[in-house]
Amino acid sequence: MSIPTGRFVWFEYVSRDAKKAQGFFGELFGWSTKSVPMPDGNYTMIAAPDGTTIGGYGASPEGDKQAIWLPYLLVQNAADITEKVKKLGGSVFKPPFKVGDIATMSVVSDPLGAGIALWQPSKPEEPPKPTAGHFCWNELASKDPAASVKFYTQIGGFTTKGMDMGGAGTYHLLESGGQSRAGIMAQQMPNQAHTWLPYVQVASADQTADKAKRLGATVVVPPTDIPSVGRFAIFADAQGGATGILQP
Repeated sequence: MSIPTGRFVWFEYVSRDAKKAQGFFGELFGWSTKSVPMPDGNYTMIAAPDGTTIGGYGASPEGDKQAIWLPYLLVQNAADITEKVKKLGGSVFKPPFKVGDIATMSVVSDPLGAGIALWQPSKPEEPPKPTAGHFCWNELASKDPAASVKFYTQIGGFTTKGMDMGGAGTYHLLESGGQSRAGIMAQQMPNQAHTWLPYVQVASADQTADKAKRLGATVVVPPTDIPSVGRFAIFADAQGGATGILQP
């Protein structure tokens, strides 16, 4: 079976208060929840406004206070790539385990600390085309972009393309299957967390940023135009989790 690797297919919001997160994102993006039974208890999925499940809610490890998004990277063999992560200097939080008859997965981090899940489905899967309320992009602001690019190309099978951002350095596109799947850039702010930042497609970046603020979030990057791409913004919610929005 051939799995189309080099794709981020799921995003899990990991926090201390899942109910609070569900209320915030439900109000902001029109997301609903869907509970499904799993071997170790029920798992709460995120359903986009069109009903498609696009992510889920997980619990932070004991001691972790700041919420993060954990992206799921599609891989051909979770066990092999987990071993590769270790050899490349990353860490393993959860070694490969079966998720019922759906998939095999593990949870790891890159050498600089960004967490990702490795997802080996039982049958090939392709994420849906982004529409409003769906995840449309994934981005890593890295302490060491060159090292991050090298690591992710080796574990994800990506090819790369560089885009000059002027004084902000190079934006590295991670590509697979003839499409851009994610980006890596240098950190632009002091004390910026080395974590993946997913973007949700919205009809209006300005209106969504204003609504996020009214719901208790802090707008970290105000709505800004990206030539030939669209208009984006980044906010941090009350639990500290950062999320991007993009109006194509």
